[in-house]
Amino acid sequence: MISNDRQDKLLMETCIKHLTQYAAMIKTNQGAQSDESIGRLRKMIGEMEAYWNLNNKKDREEQFDKTLRRAVQTGRTNRVSEEQKIAAVNGLYRYASEMVSAQGAEAADRVKEVQAVIKELADGWDMDKVWAAHLCFLIGSMAGYKEPPPSETREESRFFKDISAVAEKMGFEVKGVENGLLQLYLEGSRVAEVNESGSMVYRPNPNVFKLMDEIEAWKSREENLHMQDGLQM
Repeated sequence: MISNDRQDKLLMETCIKHLTQYAAMIKTNQGAQSDESIGRLRKMIGEMEAYWNLNNKKDREEQFDKTLRRAVQTGRTNRVSEEQKIAAVNGLYRYASEMVSAQGAEAADRVKEVQAVIKELADGWDMDKVWAAHLCFLIGSMAGYKEPPPSETREESRFFKDISAVAEKMGFEVKGVENGLLQLYLEGSRVAEVNESGSMVYRPNPNVFKLMDEIEAWKSREENLHMQDGLQM
């Protein structure tokens, strides 16, 4: 596939970079027990590169192997931030949804592999598993097969109310909460879905990145308030 969407390609390259770091982490922590997962990740990275027509495939494969060798030799891996983890999962979600759109049922096997990797990342990186399950549910629905639906989120929280107010001031159209995810639109198109912990599925957009900063600021304020309450008790 030849994609003219530069933002999607950048997202895929970012995703591949962080998948490589995840592979290094499990190689360091689990040794030979991680070989099956690493093989699956290496294969998927190659398929993503081919699908999105990314450049320098050979260099990227060499970097994957080099990163793993260095991790084994030193016993250390680079830290992956929460934002980078979310970007990796978003890249996989975008990859799966694009395959379903372009190939339909023919992509079923590869889509299921993407779902398996998303679930593994959520577990290995200690991410929000309800969010990951919802993404897999959406992917399965798009592909035409059933996935167990994620558990429903309780009524709209203060976090959603506060972030909705911030998003509206930034020009987003807020369309409520569906399946535990706050729906945000720009110019008639959905650009982000945010869960109650602040993780999101998104299309690359400067306003979305600014909203991420606002969400982190909100979480920091809440943490400070909790700390102050604890000191007063």
